[in-house]
Amino acid sequence: MKKESARPSDKGAQRRPSHFTGSQQLEQPADVQTILDSLPYRIMVVNPDKTIHRVNRTFLEKRQLGNEEVLGKICHEIRYGLEQPCREAGRRCYMEEVREKRHYISTIHEIHTPEGETRFDAITVSPIFDKNGNIVQYLETARDVTDRIKLEAEAQKSSIFLQNVIQSTVDGIVVVDTKGYVLIFNEGMERLTGYSAKEIMDGGHLSQFYDMDVARENMRKMRSDSFGPVGKLNPTSMTITAKNGESIPITLTASIITIDGEEKGSVGIFTDMREVLRMQKELEDAHFQLVQSEKIASIGNMAAGIAHEINNPLSGILIYAELLKESLQGNAQYLTDIQEIIDQTLRCKQIVSELLEFSRQSVGKTSSFNVEQFMNKCLNLMIHQASFQNIKVKKHFAPDLPELVGDMGQLQQVFTNLFVNAADAMQGKGELSISATYDHERALFLIRVQDTGPGIPEEQRQKIFEMFYTTKAAGKGTGLGLSISQKIVKLHGGQIRVECPPEGGTIFTIELPCEFTESGGEQPVFVGMDEL
Repeated sequence: MKKESARPSDKGAQRRPSHFTGSQQLEQPADVQTILDSLPYRIMVVNPDKTIHRVNRTFLEKRQLGNEEVLGKICHEIRYGLEQPCREAGRRCYMEEVREKRHYISTIHEIHTPEGETRFDAITVSPIFDKNGNIVQYLETARDVTDRIKLEAEAQKSSIFLQNVIQSTVDGIVVVDTKGYVLIFNEGMERLTGYSAKEIMDGGHLSQFYDMDVARENMRKMRSDSFGPVGKLNPTSMTITAKNGESIPITLTASIITIDGEEKGSVGIFTDMREVLRMQKELEDAHFQLVQSEKIASIGNMAAGIAHEINNPLSGILIYAELLKESLQGNAQYLTDIQEIIDQTLRCKQIVSELLEFSRQSVGKTSSFNVEQFMNKCLNLMIHQASFQNIKVKKHFAPDLPELVGDMGQLQQVFTNLFVNAADAMQGKGELSISATYDHERALFLIRVQDTGPGIPEEQRQKIFEMFYTTKAAGKGTGLGLSISQKIVKLHGGQIRVECPPEGGTIFTIELPCEFTESGGEQPVFVGMDEL
């Protein structure tokens, strides 16, 4: 598109074009000029030497010129106000292009008027041949298409803006015709379904990702006034099928596209509900786990109270057993039975004592202790439970282990939880291995707790330390144990990690520094237990 300058007219501003007379009328049949004058386009017939042979009335009126000012003049002088040929002036010469191609050309010509206005002409230049096929003249028709060009430019801007809006929308947007063929498939829909727009647009159909029975039902709803405004579909929950076969829950909002009262297609907005449903489920699970944790906290308090109450009659049994033992001195048979009563009563008191110690908060109560004795103490609290009756316990403690400095109550909570989880994973039957070594270079204890259960799926291993996350069935676990255990280990300056070897089972490795200095201001880790 070339930019041209219109020639200013300083002659005949009010002059009406004269009629063709004399020799000018003898060159062509009398009705040719009348025909040309009746056309609304500007017409110019140019000789091979670029002189103007004929123009029509519209040409003269638009240029505000008379015949004598036009005929016989060079075309580029009259048409564009140039003093030299178009090509010499750096412009296209349509006549020469037609002569070279021997075929008509059509183009849009941009013109800048002296008033600073930009206008556009649609120009067609055609060759006129004689009977021998030689070009004898050129016919140029021109019409002003400025309004159309500007309208098209505005329409293009609106279209680009609309396309940008559609493509930048997070939700998926699909436009289909009345037969279900896809006309628009935005980037949001590409992300949602895994299909590219090209895959869908190249002969793709709505049925590739949208169940057609559901589509027909939704169209029925849109045509009815029983489900909202006619032609509209209120947000509706459904599923679509991704390219990989995944069924994706979405919310659909749709509308019928109607032009002049006739349905031309429909547009749908697809909102991905996976994240919303995931968060909703997490909130529901968290609520359930909170309720469960409150119950467990109450049971913990109750257990501590019961333990105190049991201690009283146990103390009484122990006192009277000792008195009875003194009174039966010399009776070996009875003394043996009485001693068994005393031993079993002391064992019960030891279990109750350990239960009381476990139920207390122990934040900040650090001490140094033997690791092997500590682990045995944790095991003794669990080993007599029914869930451990068919579990074989293997222990390996490196010789000459230094003493561990830390909060015994907190760490007892960590390992007791790991033992219970291992028993649950093995369903009460298997092998529990416990080992402890010391890395002198890093001054770290390495304590491993390994079971022979089924292991933990890889996708769940990163989640097991999250608060309220549990792999146990509803009502079987709170999802608090491992998260609290991890926090306790971190408070001691250590770390806990999990691995599942290919042969099966789960291994928890706890690294703890030899020396521990608790940071101030930490809150109690074991929730729901009051200091006893």
